[in-house]
Amino acid sequence: MRGNLLVGAMLTLTFVAGCTSPLKRVGGDAAPAGSPSTSASPPNPSASSAPTTGSAGPSTPTTRSATPGAPANRTSRPAAAVSEIRRTDWPNAVIRSLRFCGESDDSVVFRNGSNGLDVPCRILPGGARPVYADFLPEEPANSPSTEDALVLVELGNSGAARRQALVPVQLDYTGRVRWARPVILGDTPSPSGDRVMTFVSYRVVRDNAVQATVRKLDGGTETRRWRTVDYAGNWERY
Repeated sequence: MRGNLLVGAMLTLTFVAGCTSPLKRVGGDAAPAGSPSTSASPPNPSASSAPTTGSAGPSTPTTRSATPGAPANRTSRPAAAVSEIRRTDWPNAVIRSLRFCGESDDSVVFRNGSNGLDVPCRILPGGARPVYADFLPEEPANSPSTEDALVLVELGNSGAARRQALVPVQLDYTGRVRWARPVILGDTPSPSGDRVMTFVSYRVVRDNAVQATVRKLDGGTETRRWRTVDYAGNWERY
């Protein structure tokens, strides 16, 4: 009888442990577009550059001191490598092929979050944050896989008609130059410019798709999803 009770207790503990295992997630949520703005300094790799997927690794081994009664010392493990795209100082980034900003130059140069033109293009407005995930095809196809970024960009003055877009950014084969891929456009603003669609939050989900919560021109919110439709990286809503 006692043996049966012990077996039953072990089975119960196994079931509970399996139900409480953490779920793996792809990508991550961005900050709401209206959240307080963060510092324009480069991100702190130790605080904000942890991967968004994967499980916890093995525990750090313990090294015992040869002196009797001395406390145990933990050996330090090397810090996880930070991907190059996560090192980007987005408020001061240089991004090539970002045609959404309407510039004739090949590259858009941001300084303190804006390109500084009369009709400005602002990156990560309102304290929005980038989302990191490996969701864009590599070019060339045999190049090492790298993380990509999804960032919010807004074109236009705040007191006039303006428009937002989600911009996928990818490193080139050298791992240094940042390229914009085809963007996900927000809705066209009202003719008078008094109503604008904004991206409230966004993330990368299964099958390299993008999911976002948007605030429409009428003030209501809805969830939208996009996926790529061709090798060029153009997006369609589905």
